[in-house]
Amino acid sequence: MEDLSALNGPRRLAISIPNPAWLQDHRFQGRAVLPGVYALEQLAHSVRQVYPDVPVTACRDVRFDKFLRLPGPDTASIDATVDLAPPSKAGIAAVLLTRHVAAKSGISRQITHVQACFGRADSDPFGDVPAPASQQAQADNFQIIPERLYAELVPFGRTFRNIVSPVRIDGAGAHATVSGGALKTENTFLALGSMFPLDAVFHAACAWAQRFYGIVAFPVAMEQRHIRKPARCGHTYDADIRFRGEEGGSLLFDLSLRDAEGRLCEAVRGLVMRDVSGGKLQPPAWIRADLTD
Repeated sequence: MEDLSALNGPRRLAISIPNPAWLQDHRFQGRAVLPGVYALEQLAHSVRQVYPDVPVTACRDVRFDKFLRLPGPDTASIDATVDLAPPSKAGIAAVLLTRHVAAKSGISRQITHVQACFGRADSDPFGDVPAPASQQAQADNFQIIPERLYAELVPFGRTFRNIVSPVRIDGAGAHATVSGGALKTENTFLALGSMFPLDAVFHAACAWAQRFYGIVAFPVAMEQRHIRKPARCGHTYDADIRFRGEEGGSLLFDLSLRDAEGRLCEAVRGLVMRDVSGGKLQPPAWIRADLTD
């Protein structure tokens, strides 16, 4: 660990991000990229390493700035740094960076990939999370089976195919059952729990955006994320996605995850999604074929 200043000042940590072979299943335009939720785990772990009393299960002002392209599975880890701002009333701001060296000039620069502020929670962050929409009420809505979603809408590999029920979609949002994943990850994701349920909720929101806005949208920010009960592999969760509106070319959603007993486990306010491919990725025609203007 390299300190930028004295104790309680800004810190810079040199970290090594594990690169297991299954991460190759998370892809963008044919290239394996680090999942944003996996990056958040690295930030949370770094914050907890330096500030063990900070509750990392609450974070805000999350930004997914730039994809981190992954090397092949023969590379065991990725060198990166985490910058931690001095503690403040807002919490601990953390930034994940990697160094890029230009092939021609040899000039190096730091690239910001993900950032978040950990530790500050509302007085009751779960108090106004709405109850999930009735499954019976959604029975006649547009449905997408997981096999087709992952074949044509979100073409990820097996490890990241964690929507395990048909996704039920209407103009107000979407609902699905998501899995904590099949990997034994308890010893890997110690701070925030399994990353797979929230990642799968992003897939459902992406399907919603393809149907109603005709874009392949990716998560680029979250206003707030609160974890009451960390997700676990081998468990399933009810995911409720509520569309809040469009703002500046981005789509805004609120999300919640509940366990099999209906207990609220996690909530996200202000998920921001937009097309980051410059229009290169387009939804298949069938996803919008039955809609009328």
